[in-house]
Amino acid sequence: MGEAIEYVKIPRKTFEPISDMVKVGLYKDEQEALKRLVHDQAEQKIDYYGKKVAEMEKKYDTDFSAFEKRIQSRVGEEDFEEWDDFIIWESYVTASRYWEKFL
Repeated sequence: MGEAIEYVKIPRKTFEPISDMVKVGLYKDEQEALKRLVHDQAEQKIDYYGKKVAEMEKKYDTDFSAFEKRIQSRVGEEDFEEWDDFIIWESYVTASRYWEKFL
């Protein structure tokens, strides 16, 4: 059996710009237009989060995995700035992985 097809209702006013892109020949049909727009959005998000991850890697001169091990293995007094950065960095990594699924 094939994959089930799902439909989403989109108000005509919302869909008109997409139809216009098809009419002027940017895309072969509305489905291609939507896929391309989602793909482009995903690329932008991955680029954004990639830059954020790179900033953290530069700040701590390590990658996320090694930094996570350092945070988890720390004994004694917590470094609150590092802990806060860990939470933020983890969110960047998670968001980037989420958007990679759309490519």
